[in-house]
Amino acid sequence: MADPSAYNARIAHILRTPLPTAQVTSIQGNAPYKVKESAVKWLNIFHAPPRCFAGPLTRRTTVTEVSLDPNPLVENGRVLTMVCETDVAEEMLDGRRKASNAFIITIMDECVSSAVTTLDFAEGGAGISGVSLTLDTVFHGSAERGARLRFVNKTLSAANGAQSCSCQVWDLTNQQLVATATFVGMQSSLLTALARL
Repeated sequence: MADPSAYNARIAHILRTPLPTAQVTSIQGNAPYKVKESAVKWLNIFHAPPRCFAGPLTRRTTVTEVSLDPNPLVENGRVLTMVCETDVAEEMLDGRRKASNAFIITIMDECVSSAVTTLDFAEGGAGISGVSLTLDTVFHGSAERGARLRFVNKTLSAANGAQSCSCQVWDLTNQQLVATATFVGMQSSLLTALARL
């Protein structure tokens, strides 16, 4: 088992290291530069070895948009929309030659976790990822090799230790909905561990 302190140090290093300016400025949306950078950094953390499921494949996921809009239901609250995209590769296919549901759920979990963490950062919080509790998912269709998948993540809450986010997965190539999900998470002890680094 990997040393937790070494892993936490790696997370702290990723968070403190600036990203290339061109990478961040290419991301669409009205969110400030640092907020967009936070979204990318958290995907990078989820893909960092040694704790990364299917790293070479999920690492291909890119952030294409980060936007902040007023939350009409919460006074002074905001909703963060984070859009990510990836292509279905040969290695992602299941026995039916369709994109494996396991890969789609893995990418969804990374995206929604990054979205709620980024909203927390945008709202002045620590911006430290929590723990996934549930990811209730419904599959509406499937995607084939070469399809471009878009993950549209919209936060519902990232305050008071509770985190929630919705996700829609679209097959852009064939213009169809692949999956929808609702994520619920909570803050973890990682915040305390990173504070010591």
